[in-house]
Formats: sequence, C-alpha cells, structure tokens
Amino acid sequence: MKKLYKYLLYILPLALIFSYFPVISLGSNETMNFELSLPLLWLVVFDVISLVMVCKKYRKELFTKVFGSVLWWLFPLFALVSVCWSLNVTRGILTVGVMWALFFAVVFLWDLRKNLDDKFWKVFWRWFFGSALFACLWCVVQCILDVSGVSQEASLLCDGCVYQMFGFPHPNGFAIEPQFMGNLLLAPIMVVATIFCQSSSRVAVAHRHGYGALILALPRSVISQIWQKTSGLLLFVFLSTLFLTFSRGAIYACVVGLVVMLIFVRPKLKQIFITLGIFAAAFLFTLNLQGVLTASSPTSDTYVDGVAKVLNHLSLGIIDVRGGEKVPEGSGETTPVEPVENSEAPVENSIYSGYVEESTDTRVRLASAAIEIWHQDFKTALVGVGVGGAGQALYNNGFSPAPKEIVQNEYAEILLETGVIGISLFALIVILAIRVMLKNRKFAGLLIALLAAYGVTLLFFSGLPNALNIVLIPALLVLL
Repeated sequence: MKKLYKYLLYILPLALIFSYFPVISLGSNETMNFELSLPLLWLVVFDVISLVMVCKKYRKELFTKVFGSVLWWLFPLFALVSVCWSLNVTRGILTVGVMWALFFAVVFLWDLRKNLDDKFWKVFWRWFFGSALFACLWCVVQCILDVSGVSQEASLLCDGCVYQMFGFPHPNGFAIEPQFMGNLLLAPIMVVATIFCQSSSRVAVAHRHGYGALILALPRSVISQIWQKTSGLLLFVFLSTLFLTFSRGAIYACVVGLVVMLIFVRPKLKQIFITLGIFAAAFLFTLNLQGVLTASSPTSDTYVDGVAKVLNHLSLGIIDVRGGEKVPEGSGETTPVEPVENSEAPVENSIYSGYVEESTDTRVRLASAAIEIWHQDFKTALVGVGVGGAGQALYNNGFSPAPKEIVQNEYAEILLETGVIGISLFALIVILAIRVMLKNRKFAGLLIALLAAYGVTLLFFSGLPNALNIVLIPALLVLL
C-alpha cells in the first residue's frame, strides 16, 4: 500500500498534464457536461488510499491529529451548506464533491510532510520535469501536425486553436484549452526560475538551499558544472512553450509570478538580467516560430502577418507594427482568395487579423454581470445563489444564452455563488496558506510566486476540474 501511495505521488505531474485528454464522457444536461478526466480519477484514488492509511494510523485521533484547525474547513463547509439554496443542485453537488476531494487531498499530503525523504524527491523531480518536457514536445508536434493538414481528431487541437484562427496554431496540449496548458507550465517555470536565480558555482551552497534534487537528481560531483546551464535551458524551453500557447492569462500570470519570485529570492543583479534575457529570448524565439508557422500554413498570411498578429493580440491591440488601418476581422468562416494561375487549390483567409476584443469583452461582461446579480438583493449579497448556480443565475437574468455559460472569473463566481460570507472565508484560506508558505524559509519565494501566478490566472477562468494543479502542486511543494 505504501509503495502504491508513493507511485501515485510520482505520477501526479504526468496525470495533471492529461487534464482533459483522454476524457470519459458520461453525457450532459442543459446546464453542464458530465465528464471524467485522469486528474479527477487520480484524485479519487489518492483520497481513498489516503483515508484508509490515515484511519489505520491514527484511529480515534483522526480529526485532532490530521484535520487540524477548523479555520481551514469553514469555506468548504459553507460551500456544502450553500447547495441547499443552489439554483443548480446537481452542478452544486458535483462542484462541492470536487472541492472536498481537493481539501482532503491537501490534508493527507500535509500529514506526509515528515515521511517524504530525499529519495522520494529525487524520483519526483524526474517525473515533474520529465512530464513538463513531454508536454512541451507535444505542443510543438501539435503545431506541426496542424499546419500539415492533420485532422483535429489526431492533433487534439481545440476548435479555437487551429491555424484558421490567426494563420498559426496555438496548442492546447492535452488540456481543454491553451490557457489551461499554459497554466500547467507555471509551476515548472517558477521552480526552474527559482533554481536559476539561486544557482551557485559552489555545490555546498546548492545543497544547503535544498535545490540539489531539483536539478533532475544529478550526482553531487556534476551539479557545479551544469547547474546554471541546465536550469537556464529548462527555463527557456518552458517559457517558449508558454508563449506558443498564446494564452494571455497564463503569460500575464507568469510575468507577475516571476516578478514576485525575484522580489522574494533577491538574486544577484547579474542573475536578474540573465533571467530577463532568457525571458526575452524565449519570446523572440516563439515569435519567429509563430511567423514561420503562419507562412507555412495554407492561409494567405505571411511571416510578417503572423508576427504582427501576435504582438497586436498580446498587447490588447496597442502594438500594431503593420501601421495604417487594421484589417477587419473575419466573419467566422474561411473564404477563398482569387486563385493564382496554375495553383492547385484556393488559399484560405484566417479569421482574425490581430487582437480579438471579443475575448476580453466577454470576460469583462460576464464578471460585471455576476457582480450585478450578486448585489441585486440582500440574501444574494450575503450568501449568494449557491455553489453551482452561477450559470443558471446568468441565464435567468438574461446575461447569457444558455445555463452552461460560466463566469470565466473565479473570484466573481465565488462572490456570486457564496456571497460576502463565502468570499471572506475563501480569503481566509488564502491568508492561512500564505502563512504556511512563509514559514518554509527555503522555498517561500517559490511558493508565494506560484500562488501569485495562480491568483492571476483565476481572473481568466472559473471552475477547478480542468485546473486541479492550482491546488495540488502548491500543496505538494509546501512539503519541501
């Protein structure tokens, strides 16, 4: 049983990479889809095995020795009670079920804090970095497959990820959307950036800071020779793939996380400039790659068009290197251009010419709608519409065309579903988590930076089933 327990922790990073593919569809109703993914199955198995082991270990002292302070449980308890007045009871029950499963997993992980030795961490970091590198490789393969004309069924690209959108593909990996793939890269980026900024030519310093095992568990005699090069190369690869996903939310979150990390870690000035240089090099490399992919795709767009669209979209329309008037956005369908003489097939026009305002406007509109519904009466303002009821509330008030619509902002959704009481209890959990992280002196900078990055990403989506890494990875890293 103990070996199985450790194997589950080893494969956690790989399971999280497959956050949506493969997926087990169990049907749907008018308000939600019923699906099972590998991370959700991992979570259930881990909780069941953990509960058996913990009950066997503590027996009568289970709640006092394992579950800890009641303050941690106020939010999940209130969320559970709120299902009673939820506008969507079915979704509420399933949402609370995932929430409680995550809280149990965190508690069980915390109970392991003195039992995970150096041998465990050496194996874990191999899986951690290996899984991230595998995901990066698959993202590149997805792009090549797409511009080569391979179907989405084979490439696993989402509908909005294909080259027809911008002229170049932006990969979603094994996640449901690029923003979730980018989200999965935040932890590897923060870990390896911390390693890089703490790098030293003296092996003793490296081991004193506890980062020896992080460099792929290399032998002590070799660490001093490739310490900085290995971490710098990994940082470049992870950042390049993040830019390739073209997810503004994940990219902005990465920037915030790196800034926070630099503030807490306080590396030498030289390390700061080199880190910023790697960031810029990764961006320029990916920018050129996106230009090449654009020129290679069947669309009429050129290399320059691809580069211009990237800069325009990531800058929210501020930067337009093309000059002059913007090309109007497409109607949503690709249209053939006048065929060139002797051409074998018509050339397609990509749908978007740059910044997609609708993407930003929709998120702002839904978040504003959620806040408007929240303060429409005292009861809703105090306790919300119940967990799982946000989509139904938006639909009932005419802010969305279907009850399946989500708020796309986790904070606004928590406020709408649980009211002032719920959002306050959620803030309490964040404060408690920060306190625990700050006590971990060796890794406080890494943990707070990762928390800040994840905090920014929650402004761009809502719901946790496709982003279990936001809870599980920090909870595991705290044990360092």
